[in-house]
Amino acid sequence: MSILSRRRPRRYSASAGLPFDDDELEARLIWIWTSARSGSTWLLRLLSHPLRLVDGSQSSDDMLGFRVPERSPAPVDVIPVDTTFLANHLSPLARSEPYDETYAPVTFGTFPGMAGRPNYFFSSKYEDVWRPELRRLALVRFHAMIERAAALHEVADPRVILKEVAGAHAADRVMSLFPRSRLIFLVRDGRDVVDSQVDANRSEAWLPTAAGFADEAARLEFVRERSRAWVGDVLTIQRAFAAHPHELRYTIRYEDLLEDTPAALGALVEWLGLERGAGWLERAVETKAFANVPAERKGPKKFYRAATPGFWKTSLTPAEQEVANEAMGEKLSELGYAT
Repeated sequence: MSILSRRRPRRYSASAGLPFDDDELEARLIWIWTSARSGSTWLLRLLSHPLRLVDGSQSSDDMLGFRVPERSPAPVDVIPVDTTFLANHLSPLARSEPYDETYAPVTFGTFPGMAGRPNYFFSSKYEDVWRPELRRLALVRFHAMIERAAALHEVADPRVILKEVAGAHAADRVMSLFPRSRLIFLVRDGRDVVDSQVDANRSEAWLPTAAGFADEAARLEFVRERSRAWVGDVLTIQRAFAAHPHELRYTIRYEDLLEDTPAALGALVEWLGLERGAGWLERAVETKAFANVPAERKGPKKFYRAATPGFWKTSLTPAEQEVANEAMGEKLSELGYAT
């Protein structure tokens, strides 16, 4: 039998045969978009309390990436996902600096003429086919996590909270696939973001790839590159935010969350429609507070470093501060940060 049943391409449903309602599952997705070192892990831990995030690579049997306390008082109603890297694989970067001089992402798909080539897998000429299939693939993958969580724990109509910090350059592209999902834009002063990235990349720091800086000039260039990357990330997330339904998007500032965690977290939980009581809020804030992180796990070169807004003023050199402000000044002012 010929593989062609008709002369013209026929339409088909990318949701046919799914064992779940794809629109309903999509509506359960909650995306947290920001740049690395903006407090996203803390926010994910707060929202998923009392679950505990773990490195699933350490166990071949771990299919979830989180642990449920033995005496958990309620069914699991959120599935925390600590970065999917979906954006990185959909739009892989073509160089170390993610943005060009106009702050357009530099990906393999942005090479001249690439998007319009029929041979390119993600060609714009075939997006009517691959976009719905990519959405289907992602939903099947997320549904599998819910199923595997339900096989081990009591699960009740869970939301899937997806923290995304490594692929902000493709936030708009990813979110265009899931218009029914929720989008949280986590904002933090870019100078503190870059300062934390500098610390993470120092020799013998917590980051696995940390190699240190050869000299002051190399460190200054790093600050320049990461400052521009922060601006590009914010611009891309803002594009995704602007295109998303108004009622499904939310902005939260790291500084506000840190200053009054119960109020900021409580407002976000209410917007998400999660059923949380005053007791849960109090316990989540207390157990996830920076003050309660063991002393040996926080400080310089540690993942939990300072949780101090404005720390860049004493950590970055005057020359680095000048470079950072030059690159980020306009966007910082727009977001309400003093420059």
